[in-house]
Amino acid sequence: MKIYYVDGKFVSSDQAVIPVDDLAVLRGYGVCDIMRTYNGKPYFLKDHIRRLENSAKEIGLSLPWQTREITDIVLETLNRNQVTDEANIRIVITGGSSPDFFYPQGNPRMIVLITDLKKLPDTWYEAGVKVITYPLERSLPDAKVISYIPAAIALKKAKETGAIEAIYINRKMEALEGTTSNLFAFFENTLVTPKDGVLKGITRQAILAIAEKSYKTEEKPVSLACLLNANEVFISGTNKCIVPVIQIDDTKIGNGRPGPETKKLIAALEKHALEFISSPS
Repeated sequence: MKIYYVDGKFVSSDQAVIPVDDLAVLRGYGVCDIMRTYNGKPYFLKDHIRRLENSAKEIGLSLPWQTREITDIVLETLNRNQVTDEANIRIVITGGSSPDFFYPQGNPRMIVLITDLKKLPDTWYEAGVKVITYPLERSLPDAKVISYIPAAIALKKAKETGAIEAIYINRKMEALEGTTSNLFAFFENTLVTPKDGVLKGITRQAILAIAEKSYKTEEKPVSLACLLNANEVFISGTNKCIVPVIQIDDTKIGNGRPGPETKKLIAALEKHALEFISSPS
């Protein structure tokens, strides 16, 4: 049975509860972040905690914990679960209990969950995937909040069409990001990713750092029309890493197969992970 950290205590997963008057329950008020491990080591731990803290700041949620405290709690939760291979770490900061069921009282709760890492289908990487477009602009794109209702609706529509992800399109008909992914496109030898109105993913950051050694990289608006005519398209995320996109709605991307530049980046990101595994703790 998994051991979770909940509001100051380490408890078994079947005993992990928070009060019903917590604003996370009543109002969906809270932030979260998710990372993965390799050989039991949390990948990009500092970056994820930094983003978690920024998310809290974006929604006006004051954190009583210092960065070092959050880090220690995450590492101790991993240790108590004896994680030695691949797992997910999810950190949730709730709004805390509120007597009027609305206004935060400055008593947030921290939850750290360790879960098994779900293996994604090999066909995603070997043959590519289909995604759909969905009209949506997130109100707080710089915050990774716990309320995922719009994303859940968009993803349901995607799955109904045989797609694995939905790409948000704003009122300017620009492509932004997926429900749980960042978006990239190759235009000849230039790798482009949307800059504004998106959550800056940690994997996105790593991809840009890796890619700039071999390609011209740009963070800028990407119109849907341009996206559909890209040479290659892929999505990225903590668990999915880099997934080639071969179809958007009814439009085939490139030749309808994962492109050579995307394959090179997949290999480069895998190499980065292997170097992380072999690096000193």
